[in-house]
Amino acid sequence: MCGGRGKRLGSMTKKVPKPLVKIGDRTILDYKIEQYQNQGFNNFIFCIGYKGELIRDLINNKRGINAEFSDAGQNAGILERLFCAKNKIGNQVLMSYGDTFTDIDLYKYFEAHQQSNNEVTIVTAPIENPFGLVEFNHENKVIQFQEKPILNYYIGYAIINRSALNLVPEKVINMPDGSGLITFFKILMGMGLLGTYFHSGLQTTFNTKDELKKAKKDMIRFYTLPKSTRNEE
Repeated sequence: MCGGRGKRLGSMTKKVPKPLVKIGDRTILDYKIEQYQNQGFNNFIFCIGYKGELIRDLINNKRGINAEFSDAGQNAGILERLFCAKNKIGNQVLMSYGDTFTDIDLYKYFEAHQQSNNEVTIVTAPIENPFGLVEFNHENKVIQFQEKPILNYYIGYAIINRSALNLVPEKVINMPDGSGLITFFKILMGMGLLGTYFHSGLQTTFNTKDELKKAKKDMIRFYTLPKSTRNEE
C-alpha cells in the first residue's frame, strides 16, 4: 500500500509520498522490497495514489522483481485500493503498508495462514503504550490503573484470501482512510474468519517526524547488529 499522503510529516511529503521518505540513504520502500526478495518473494502489486509516478520511477529501475501497479486515485481509502487491485491478485495476497518494516519470516506466516480456516490473518505485535490506562466505574471511581501496559497491536500486515473480498458489502469498500479496512476485519471477526499471527521481532513504522527518528535508529540497529542479538534488548 503506497498511496497515502503522509500529512503528519509536514514538508517532508510535499515532494515525495511517505514510502519514499529516506531512512539513511535509502527509502523505506527499498528496505521492504529487499527484505521480501531475500526471502524469495519477487511478485509485487504497488497500490499507488499520491505522487504515484515517483513510485513507478523507483520500481521501474529495480531488477529482479515482477511489478504491477494499481492506482485508485489520491483520495481512496485502504480497502478501496485493495479492491482496485483485486483482478491482479491470485488466490491470496500479502498486503502491507508502505511505511512499515518488519523482520517477519514470511514463509512461517504463510504456513500459519494456510493451516488455518482464516480468510484473513493479520500480524500483531507487542507495543508498549506510552500512557497509563485507567478503568473506572459508573461512580467515576478508579478500579484499575495500568502504567504503560504492553498491548498487542495490528501492525499493517495481512494475508488476505481473494475469496474474502466477496464478503464485503459495497458500502464498506469506499469508506475513507483505514475505516473501511477495519470494518472489513470486524465483519470477518464476527464470522470467525479473522485470525492473527504474533510477531515479537522488529517492527517499525512512522507517521510523525519523531517516529521517523526512531525508525531510523531501529533500521540502523537491524542492519548493523548480528542477527542473534537483535531482539535481546
